[in-house]
Amino acid sequence: MLGSLVIRRCLLPAAALVTEAKLAKSTTSEPQIPAPVCRPSELPIYTPEPPKLGGNVGESSQESTPNFIENSVKTVRQTLGRYSDEFYAYEKVAKQSLSESKQNIEWLVDYLRQEDNMLPKAGAIGIGALAGLVFGLRGGFFKKTIYATTGALGMAAVCYPKEAAKYSQLGVVESKKYLTIAYNFAYGDQPKVEEVKNTASVSIEESLSPGDGPLKTSPEIPADLEPPTS
Repeated sequence: MLGSLVIRRCLLPAAALVTEAKLAKSTTSEPQIPAPVCRPSELPIYTPEPPKLGGNVGESSQESTPNFIENSVKTVRQTLGRYSDEFYAYEKVAKQSLSESKQNIEWLVDYLRQEDNMLPKAGAIGIGALAGLVFGLRGGFFKKTIYATTGALGMAAVCYPKEAAKYSQLGVVESKKYLTIAYNFAYGDQPKVEEVKNTASVSIEESLSPGDGPLKTSPEIPADLEPPTS
């Protein structure tokens, strides 16, 4: 009975005083944290940019906005850049197509100029004549004939370049000869006509046989084969 009375009257108040002193000491040693100004839900997501030195925020925003001239120059530059890129792309494709076409044409010409390819040459000449005839369909018979002949001769010149060069020289010589003969015949210069004929015949023979030297137009007859004179 006496012990319980001592505990309630002495020990319990002493324990309460000790705990209260410890709590007061801990609160005085720790710094006090200020209360928050706003709640976390009220915080902004983006913070405003700091203003530049020597000017206001309104002035800087007005200076950064482009005007009509800047917008026009920007639009023109973007349009020109887009069209220039498209032009370079088309130019690249055109150059590639031209190079491929050139290679194919060179291969075809080399194939037609081979000596063993007689049937392809004949077919090419026929196609040239047919193409000329198609181009001259709207004309008359004379125009169709001229166009078809020109197409055939053109393909023949591609297939036989050496022969074409030789016969073209002959044609030039013959045309000069007949033009000169017609001119001199119109003006009555007969000796000059004969001279032109002889010169043209000699030049034709030289062009036909360039390696054998000039040909004689009037070969000499041996004495034993000459006819007897009366």
